[in-house]
Amino acid sequence: MKNKNHAKEAALLLLLIVANFTSSGQEKLDSIRSFIRSEMISRKIPGLQTVIIKNGKIILSEAYGTANIEHNVPVNDQTLFSINSATKSFTGVAIMQLVEDGKIDISNPIGQYLDSLPNDWKSIKIKSLLNHTSGIPDLLDNKRGGYVMGLRYEAALLKLREMPMEFKEGERTSYNQTNYILLGQLIEQATGMSFEEFVKFRQFIPAGMVTANFGDSRDIIPNKAPTYAISRSSNHNLIKGQTLERTWEEFPEMRATAGINCTAGELAKWLIALQTGKLLQTKKALEVMWTPEKLNNGTIGGWALGWVAKRNITPKAIAGIGGSRSWFYIYPEKGLSIIVLTNMKSIGPENLASEIAGFFYPELRASNGGNLADSIIPLYQLSKPESFANVNESYDKIKSKNPNYEITEREMTNWAYSVLLLDKRPNDAIPLFKLLLRLYPNSSDGKSGLADSIKASSSMR
Repeated sequence: MKNKNHAKEAALLLLLIVANFTSSGQEKLDSIRSFIRSEMISRKIPGLQTVIIKNGKIILSEAYGTANIEHNVPVNDQTLFSINSATKSFTGVAIMQLVEDGKIDISNPIGQYLDSLPNDWKSIKIKSLLNHTSGIPDLLDNKRGGYVMGLRYEAALLKLREMPMEFKEGERTSYNQTNYILLGQLIEQATGMSFEEFVKFRQFIPAGMVTANFGDSRDIIPNKAPTYAISRSSNHNLIKGQTLERTWEEFPEMRATAGINCTAGELAKWLIALQTGKLLQTKKALEVMWTPEKLNNGTIGGWALGWVAKRNITPKAIAGIGGSRSWFYIYPEKGLSIIVLTNMKSIGPENLASEIAGFFYPELRASNGGNLADSIIPLYQLSKPESFANVNESYDKIKSKNPNYEITEREMTNWAYSVLLLDKRPNDAIPLFKLLLRLYPNSSDGKSGLADSIKASSSMR
């Protein structure tokens, strides 16, 4: 009888533990839902899908807001969003599939597979294209928009072949569309298929991505949400910083760099398939793909093979980020993945994903520095106690101890804007934008960000 009573007590205790755990888990998800709704208001995001994956299982998959403002179409689980440059993660997987097929070796030079390349390009290793350390000039003119010198695609490619290398291979990480144009050509050369066909048959179909497709603003795509942005200038009915405008996405020649449209639910299937052996045969291939390359000076670069090496300290984070509107974070050591797709172009969008991750692991919150680039973290830790007022001195202190210490313009820009726009602390953002302009005097984001910070600070007095 006593044993039976003990068994009943143990069973009751187990039920209580499970009930408490379930209640706690539900409270956490409810808090995340409230957080997302609040962030959509503050960030002015019309529509959004999010999925949370924990230990290979989807624990939250939801849609919020409006997909198409003009026609008042709500977001649902079938709404397609542009993932833009996060397409590069699919390119990285495609390359690793060809490695497993025995068709290429990422340590080999690209000139071994593609003919008629400029002499300076022939010796560049495939992995240097994947992790943006090639030094090959960029096809896009990021300051003026469009292709280099305002040329059309084919003419710009020809002009690019005449331009000098930007730096020695492996010297630094420099995000570059040309790298992935060459990788797309490599995939087509090795498979005899178009890039889109290869990704469809080797990734979309095995992962169960039945509605995912390639396309841009010129294409008629059922259930696709257009992308919006806050107007950056005043013109006719558009008011700078206040009204919405449509963004135009057109990259038919650059599918390996951008162009996938899908749902967050389909992306979740893809991430699960990727980590359960359906897309890559070995865990070793996954580890190689997610490991950033060391630069020539021994520091860690900002990209792995098709993926942003977002966080290289424990817990590590690898990410796909596209068009400042869609992103997915994977924390392999924690068995956690966060997907957020939106129809709103903004600054520092990945902060939202890391804040969601922070509900599970507080150190990952963007507000705790969890989303900052590795290079920023020591500077953040030194300058945070003084609200970043001493950020210049802190930078000099770190630089004096480590002459190789560098912060990219993009990393500094994202940090400064996250403090200004997301934390809404213009006074704290001012010294960050000043440091950005000290390091990168011609930064247009630095100039506009500093002006906006000063204006916002004045209005608070």
